[in-house]
Amino acid sequence: MYFSVIVTVYMVESYLRACIDSILAQSFKDFELILVDDGSPDNCPEICDAYKQADRRVKVIHQKNQGVTAARKSGLKETSGRYVAFVDGDDRIMPELLKRGYEKIEETGVEMVAFSCIHEYEQGNYTQIVHEPAKEGLYEKADIRKYTYPFILMDKKMRHMTYYISGKIISASLAKRYFLEVNEKVTLGEDMLGMVQIYREAGRVFISQEPLHIYRVRSRSGAHGFQMKHYGQICMVIEELRKLRENTYDWPDDFDRQILRYGAYMCFTLMIHAVNDGQLPRIKEIRKKMRHPLLEECIREARFKGISPKTGITFWLFRKNLFLTSYLFLRLCRRIKMLSK
Repeated sequence: MYFSVIVTVYMVESYLRACIDSILAQSFKDFELILVDDGSPDNCPEICDAYKQADRRVKVIHQKNQGVTAARKSGLKETSGRYVAFVDGDDRIMPELLKRGYEKIEETGVEMVAFSCIHEYEQGNYTQIVHEPAKEGLYEKADIRKYTYPFILMDKKMRHMTYYISGKIISASLAKRYFLEVNEKVTLGEDMLGMVQIYREAGRVFISQEPLHIYRVRSRSGAHGFQMKHYGQICMVIEELRKLRENTYDWPDDFDRQILRYGAYMCFTLMIHAVNDGQLPRIKEIRKKMRHPLLEECIREARFKGISPKTGITFWLFRKNLFLTSYLFLRLCRRIKMLSK
């Protein structure tokens, strides 16, 4: 078996068939599809079982709801392929993704192929192609350090390697080594905790600008809608990153500063989500969460250069503990943008 494709499934009934069909329609046929039903309360379990009955390449795992990290681990433990690809249950992949991955692996012997993604925004009905900040090409170990380490988490200009595993084809040995050890309590940023270690460990990586993964951005999804618990998730990820720095070797010289920038950026992102979801009545609770010592440290110490005036003003307001003002400012920016369309 050359590829194992793992799909985590939870509350995606409206999208799941399109996701599975896009995988089964791959032009490269040597793969298995592992559907991990993470205790989904809708009709997803029945949809998974129907595809298993119809296609021998499909395996299904049913488990109690444990979160996306645990679901991916369950799928990884059942893989038999040499390489692994991950797809969320509401995403799709282009018909040639596995074929292109196979060609690059056979040509170069890489341990990972990273394709670009098409972000499909339901709110606003538009798409955006997201590329890695590193240029397309083959990266040997020294090149990986030279060209990806400066923004493996985030540089001063807010550039960063894509944190998610969507669009990545990874050797099964590397995927199991690093994703199986991710803390299952982390469900926001879990991709990145594995990906940074894979970039650190891999001997060869191919970065492609070809957009072959369609990543659906839903405002009410677990990753993109506002959830108060995400502040705690950011703190947990910062702690996990610092553990990695202490317990493993060969990180960028400025890794500590990149961690601070990552934490500050995520606070900014959550405030954007709060504005988009109309969370003004909860601003006192947001203020309390933002006053966590880890988040205060990130906001106070993170340094950026060349970022947008909107982002710079928001960070200044954060540092002054003017969270209501920052919320109203971002809401005004949003309204101006909408009126200008």
